[in-house]
Amino acid sequence: MKIIIGGNKNYGVAKELFTLYPNADFCSRTSGYDLTSNQGQLKFSETAKDYDIIILCSALWKFNQTVLLDTVYKKCIEFQTTPYIICLGSTTDRVKGGKTWLYSAEKKALRDFSNSLGINSVWGTGPKISLISLGTLDVVQNKHPDRRCMKTSKAAEYIKWLIDQPKELCINEISIDPMQNLLWNN
Repeated sequence: MKIIIGGNKNYGVAKELFTLYPNADFCSRTSGYDLTSNQGQLKFSETAKDYDIIILCSALWKFNQTVLLDTVYKKCIEFQTTPYIICLGSTTDRVKGGKTWLYSAEKKALRDFSNSLGINSVWGTGPKISLISLGTLDVVQNKHPDRRCMKTSKAAEYIKWLIDQPKELCINEISIDPMQNLLWNN
């Protein structure tokens, strides 16, 4: 099983995935892939189309995570490859109140687009796609000192769980939050 991960193997969820999949290839700015640029996204998609598993776990900004998914998906369609694409989202995509934080809108766009492409592939052709939306991770604990955070190692385990599911099934979407209610944290 060939795995490629859009993320820095020295940070966050990608770092934990590196412990689970040390033979995976990692693509980020540190390895010559600027996933926030058109050129870097195209370079990644050209490479990724030949892998069995593609994990997009970079916390990209300005909707680049959604654009990267689009670029990878189209390249797979063009070359008629059918990898399993796993996108890392955020549970902030469910926030209903008025927000001025673009991150929530970016994650909503990723969620909608992942679901749209995923359903297309379930009923038609193309890569299998899952979105895993995670609540606050421990890598940003300093930004949210009063929150209970999920360990990035646990997030990586959930991604592994997705990969280990039967090939003929698609888990379209998972949303996981660390419980903030103290009654659940005894």
